[in-house]
Amino acid sequence: MTEAQALDLIRRLLKARDEAELMQLVSLNLPLVDGTFFSVAEASARQLDREGKPAASTALRGLIDRMLRMKTLI
Repeated sequence: MTEAQALDLIRRLLKARDEAELMQLVSLNLPLVDGTFFSVAEASARQLDREGKPAASTALRGLIDRMLRMKTLI
């Protein structure tokens, strides 16, 4: 996964309308998720903190954690 692909996926995940859409996106993309995704996601969470968007940062970090747990179970 490239950094651009990771950023695109992060944006789509954060814009999911509800839990069902979010889980569908995660399920479809989980096989593609790699170290680049997790690095870009953590950098994005830090950027959201710097921009004064703690709720979005917390949501992203929670999602990162969930995806990491899902990825390691596969």
